[in-house]
Amino acid sequence: MNGKAQRPASQMTSERLGQIVEDSSAETYLFSSTDFRFVLVNRGARENLGYSLEELEQLTPWDLKPSFKRETFLGLVAPLLEGRREVLSFETVHRRKDGSLYDVSVQLQLVRTDEEPLFFAAIRDVTEQKQTERDLKRVTARLDAILNNTTMSVFLMDDRQHCVFMNKAAEQMTGYTLAETQGRPLHDVIHHTYPDGRPFPLSECEIDRAFPDNYQTQGEEVFVHKDGSFYPVGFTASPMRDETGKIVGTVIEAREISEELKARGALNAFNEALQARVEQALEERRQIESQLLQSQKMEAVGQLTGGIAHDFNNLLQVIGGNLELLKRDIGTDERAQTCLNHALEGVERGAKLASQLLAFGRQQPLQPKPTHIGRLVRGMSDMLTRSLGERIEIETVVGAGLWNCLVDPVQVENAILNLAINGRDAMDGEGKLTIEAGNAFVDDRYAADNEDVRAGQYVMLAVTDTGRGMSPDLQKKVFDPFFTTKAPGQGTGLGLSMVYGFVKQTGGHVKLYSEEGQGTTVRLYLPRTRAEEAAPVPRALATLGGTETILVVEDEQTVRSTAVEMLGELGYKVLEAGNAEDAMAVINSGVAVDLLFTDVVMPGKLRSVELARLAREKQPGLNVLFTSGYTENAIVHSGRLDHDVELLSKPYSREQLADKVRRLLDSAVDGAQKPGQGAVSGQASLQHVTLLILEDEAIIRKALAQMAKDWVGRVLEAGSLAEAAAILTAESPDMLIADLTLPDGSAIELVNTLRRERPALRIIIASGADRDALIAEHAFDDSVQVLQKPYDQTMVKQCLLAACDP
Repeated sequence: MNGKAQRPASQMTSERLGQIVEDSSAETYLFSSTDFRFVLVNRGARENLGYSLEELEQLTPWDLKPSFKRETFLGLVAPLLEGRREVLSFETVHRRKDGSLYDVSVQLQLVRTDEEPLFFAAIRDVTEQKQTERDLKRVTARLDAILNNTTMSVFLMDDRQHCVFMNKAAEQMTGYTLAETQGRPLHDVIHHTYPDGRPFPLSECEIDRAFPDNYQTQGEEVFVHKDGSFYPVGFTASPMRDETGKIVGTVIEAREISEELKARGALNAFNEALQARVEQALEERRQIESQLLQSQKMEAVGQLTGGIAHDFNNLLQVIGGNLELLKRDIGTDERAQTCLNHALEGVERGAKLASQLLAFGRQQPLQPKPTHIGRLVRGMSDMLTRSLGERIEIETVVGAGLWNCLVDPVQVENAILNLAINGRDAMDGEGKLTIEAGNAFVDDRYAADNEDVRAGQYVMLAVTDTGRGMSPDLQKKVFDPFFTTKAPGQGTGLGLSMVYGFVKQTGGHVKLYSEEGQGTTVRLYLPRTRAEEAAPVPRALATLGGTETILVVEDEQTVRSTAVEMLGELGYKVLEAGNAEDAMAVINSGVAVDLLFTDVVMPGKLRSVELARLAREKQPGLNVLFTSGYTENAIVHSGRLDHDVELLSKPYSREQLADKVRRLLDSAVDGAQKPGQGAVSGQASLQHVTLLILEDEAIIRKALAQMAKDWVGRVLEAGSLAEAAAILTAESPDMLIADLTLPDGSAIELVNTLRRERPALRIIIASGADRDALIAEHAFDDSVQVLQKPYDQTMVKQCLLAACDP
């Protein structure tokens, strides 16, 4: 004890707080909630007001606030007294003792204590701030008055070259209001087009260069009025800088100079040049439009038909696949079998129609090869005779020394058949059809007159009928999609457009000759190749079905389900994913896959072709089979299927799917172990094991569970630590496979707890980290196994067996 009296802590605290309030630079007031007289006013407030504390104790808030009367102030604080508000904020004016006024910002609240509640007011003097705002308004008003009374048009643009200001002169000159241009690039509003109608790119705009090039530019340009008329202007464009010198925008001054041009005697020349350029541009445009009209029409409708064909083929795949699955289940019911066969015929007709749509749109996947057209035509003799009927005489003329051409022979056969059937209909079922094949050379002059053909050597295939012929007007429309002269129900109007699209996609040329009453000749010019035609190889039916693992990637759920069920019925182990990202997660999980069966057109950022490449990097030698009803340019370039790409076009039958899959799988080197078959046999000790898999990635978890179910008796799944804890409380699994990184924390603490409390539980850590480093970091002993990612079925089986060893 030092002999000094000890003050209570509460007294020291109150004194200290009082001193802080007294010394605060802000004005602080306490006043009664009953008579509203001031109880406490700190030094800063007293000095600013000029009153002593004794004088202030006789005053009320409305005595200091000339804009408030007693009733007004009581109404203001009523929400605080009634508890409806906790704080009131407002601005007003205080009057000093000497009568001077100053602006204040007020924060007012009611402080409730064991005694009488008090009002606490924190007041900030904002006189200088208000004066600054008033000064700024005066300067702004003065600047607005100057800008809006000058005859010079003034524009301001920000650092994105978006318009932020136009004065009245600018609005009058352009015809636009500030509201119509604000936030838009000024170039796009009044400077977007050359006088001749050509678009004016921003990169060619001299005015725009003032900002990025940091220099003042001036000159003359032609602006576009809101009404579409052009007018000449003289301009100056200067970069604007802030106080640090940084360029923050552009100021543009402009004036309409029509009168100046007249004074210089240049306006007439300007108008004449402008008119001449406009007429020249219009004439050039008419010529270009005339030349490109057909190709633009084909391109636009081709994109439409391609998209329709894609969705149509997906629907046909679902219908056809499920019909085939149903056909296997209905047994010997003859009536049901007949109905199903009719439905399947409808699917086949729909697939043919979709194929015609793709052919017209030049989007079907072609597989061109060296082909001798003469042999191909002769091989079609019987089919043509059956298709055309006995009253049509067929003559075939093949020139000597006929070259080979690079085409898809299946599509050539379809084209010949379409032309032959059109000829039969034009002859009303009776007449002569001549099919001619010969060598042809397209010279430079012919190529110059026909924009869509190149000079060079071709094999010419001509189909001539002796029918009614066509008028010139009909000849202009004959290759248009869905155009037909046949009665409703007798044709789709896609036959000739399909031929046209196929030949163009092949790199060839189509020419039609016809005269009313004299018949029609259609000539196809197919590009020559010097490669030899390969001898046909007999193709035996592949062995159907197998036990390999196939990953099906398809965004359409119904299409995917049908494919999965068809492959499952064939005996394959099937994994599925709805997009390329999910499929890649399965591959990265270490699941061994023998065949990737993926749709070409997929949603998401990862494209199917990129998926195939990444998957093969993870699993070298992986077979990939693409499927699509519309390939776009993913695996088809220049109209041809990419090299070493396998495609199964939609819709496909169960037999086509089985044959294609089996052939791809059998193409592996004989004797090589398939990735998904595994080499480790099952052990009886695993058959009674209950396994808990703790993995947050659902795709990886499901794949691992599917592999484990081949060996263990029971599999439980958890996607988080919380789910695992719930399962461990209700169940007693024999084995745990745990990923370490989970959405609600690390699994290390759970693993260590289980090692202490459940020593009989066998634990496997699934991780992509280095095995030895992982064991050393967490001091794992032999009771913990590590399953290294990426893993396959063999690695999983070996790890399960190792964990079972005593």
